[in-house]
Amino acid sequence: MPDVDEATLEDQGAIPPTEFHDKIERIREVADYDIDLPPDLSERLTWATQGLLIAPETLRAAAAALQVGHVVLQGPPGTGKSSLARALCDAFQVSTLPVTAHEDWTVFDVIGRLELRLHEDRKEEIVPVNGYFTECVVRCANSIVRHFDDPAEPQADWLLIDELNRANMDRAFGELFAVLGTDSTLPITLPHQREGNRNLVVPRRFRIVATLNSFDRQFVNNLSQAIRRRFTFVTVNIPDKRPDNVAWSSSADPAPLAIQEFRIVVERVAARVAKRLTSLDPSKTQQTTDDIQERLAGPLVTLVARLFDLVEQVRYAGPGQQAPHLPIGTAQIIDTAELFVLRLMQDKVTDEAAGDVLDWAVSVKIVPLFDTDVVDPDVLKEFAGTLTEPFDRATRRELLGIIAAGMHFVE
Repeated sequence: MPDVDEATLEDQGAIPPTEFHDKIERIREVADYDIDLPPDLSERLTWATQGLLIAPETLRAAAAALQVGHVVLQGPPGTGKSSLARALCDAFQVSTLPVTAHEDWTVFDVIGRLELRLHEDRKEEIVPVNGYFTECVVRCANSIVRHFDDPAEPQADWLLIDELNRANMDRAFGELFAVLGTDSTLPITLPHQREGNRNLVVPRRFRIVATLNSFDRQFVNNLSQAIRRRFTFVTVNIPDKRPDNVAWSSSADPAPLAIQEFRIVVERVAARVAKRLTSLDPSKTQQTTDDIQERLAGPLVTLVARLFDLVEQVRYAGPGQQAPHLPIGTAQIIDTAELFVLRLMQDKVTDEAAGDVLDWAVSVKIVPLFDTDVVDPDVLKEFAGTLTEPFDRATRRELLGIIAAGMHFVE
């Protein structure tokens, strides 16, 4: 019997192709394979989320939701939603196609379109261009086949959509509503593709992982009930408030998530500042990191704690308190502390005079977050009046400036 090569077997339909871009209708051959759960998923989740301030319950909930279907990670800005999305994909051994939603998205961006291309010989040609969803589904099918041949390869490709509510998803997703809302492998038609390459079946192994800013309601679109039904929503929140009578610099192990956050901020800031300062001589990076971290955990630890006290005051503010509620994320704290340390080193400020620099950093990084329609101007004014050193100068002045400018939303 003559030898039959792999290409011939693919053409005869005996085995699925390894590349589906020109054979989209054959994706149905691998569409029924669901997620191949790694046997060490728990360990992979722990490893992938090292350094992230994610509550164990949130991590377990997100992992379970992904086994069922598409997921939206929602929460305030700066809480690590995008980092968690990437970490989850690593844990499930999948590749990703990351995109950021935009208000101008239509079905042409998500499903596909025809484009006029000009070749080097000046000849024009109309070619099909897959949208984000279609392209990721085709890549997912390619990955499924490669994973069969080599289990070390990614088992799928997932679409990561950042800032989901920036787009009008009802307009952009079009006929995808039908395939996202069922377990059946229903085909959708790709009008931009050639005849014979138009019927797309979405593999069961494919997922959409999206992030959503649940706090900032300005310049975003509401998600319809139809869209919401097709996703599981998992909240990624700020850390729980630290227990009473526990110092920020506590060495307790295991430590509450809020104390872990304090440690992570100090470590990340030291590493980021050191990398900036030693970019031309990386051999000095580690020593500079250690020096900065020692300074933050030593003579400057009281000021860093004051920063966390301020953030804690507004993070967990409730009705009737003298502070506006604002769920400030870890990322904003890191940015503020990094600016504080860089300014100290740039201007060669002594530890004794560092309070003014921290006040400045808060006034330019934290205060602008209060310029939102969800903060009551009267509460903000009362809060500004309660500020003490080192935040009773620049920080107070900028808060009062927001109120005076009258930028708050008025119905």
